[in-house]
Amino acid sequence: MKAVRVRKEEAESVRKTVDRIGAKDIRRLIRIDGNFVEIPILDGYEEFFKGYEIIEQLKPLWSSKKDFLATISEFIPKDELKFAPRSYKVIGDIAIVKFDEKIAVYGREIGETILKLNPRIKSVWREIKKESMIRKPKLELLAGKGSETIHIENGCAFKLDVNKVMFSLGNQYERQRITKECEGEVVVDMFAGIGYFSIPVAKKAEKVYAIEVSPDAYEYLLENLRLNDVNNVVPILGDSMFVTPEGIADRVIMGHIFCMDFLSIAIRALERCGVIHYHESVPEKIIWRPILRVEKICGEMGKKCKIINFRKVKNYAPGVVHVVVDFFVN
Repeated sequence: MKAVRVRKEEAESVRKTVDRIGAKDIRRLIRIDGNFVEIPILDGYEEFFKGYEIIEQLKPLWSSKKDFLATISEFIPKDELKFAPRSYKVIGDIAIVKFDEKIAVYGREIGETILKLNPRIKSVWREIKKESMIRKPKLELLAGKGSETIHIENGCAFKLDVNKVMFSLGNQYERQRITKECEGEVVVDMFAGIGYFSIPVAKKAEKVYAIEVSPDAYEYLLENLRLNDVNNVVPILGDSMFVTPEGIADRVIMGHIFCMDFLSIAIRALERCGVIHYHESVPEKIIWRPILRVEKICGEMGKKCKIINFRKVKNYAPGVVHVVVDFFVN
């Protein structure tokens, strides 16, 4: 767990930078050590603080989220605690929590607890599920009010309504990683959403084609392009199966975990050769399935492919992981 260690007189300036680019690890509190201040940051943001000392915190000060389970255990019976949430996620100034239907009767109290522990949060929503390819969330308001927020990440601002479109915090490192690789390229983002990949990538790429099938997400994509003053993105409303441009891209992003049927479309989007980032949800017992799938499709299309990278993005469900395959096609 990384932290930026600075002298007290520099702390406020660095803290503002950490907040502005979305680098703060909200699980931990800022720690004072004599004349120095340790500001917790997420892994992968070290390069934004060159010239400062980056340390590994061995004894972090945990934020109130660490006390969350202890607090809700005061009103949830002991025999039902196994169904209780251990944590929650924060998008902008909205908290989203998941828990079993068996303790739904305590939903309001769980929501009020989160508001009490985090004064900057304006509302708490319970996530029930995400629906179909358009990834529309199904949420229930537990406490507070309001579903629209602005979330800051990697120096980009994302406006969204959590009740209409999803935002995956677990993909943060992946978005940052891809952004570094597309200098001067033409990129096709096949499942653009509100601009999760398209907007940060556009800061390095020559041009980005951002395709989104959900009208709600597409409207926020347009608004976020304006909000971030991005003018080299071509937004396209429609199903990637039918509207993806062919023969233009140096790089294709397939940031949807159920997009295996779109692999051939992604390959056709490449100009002559290029890189594709293919995401998939896969049981750990058959974790190599995405690579085999990529190799099979390339072979059927008469293309050569080279696997550049294969990594786990995050856990998706018990025994199931979200992975990404980076492969070069020629």
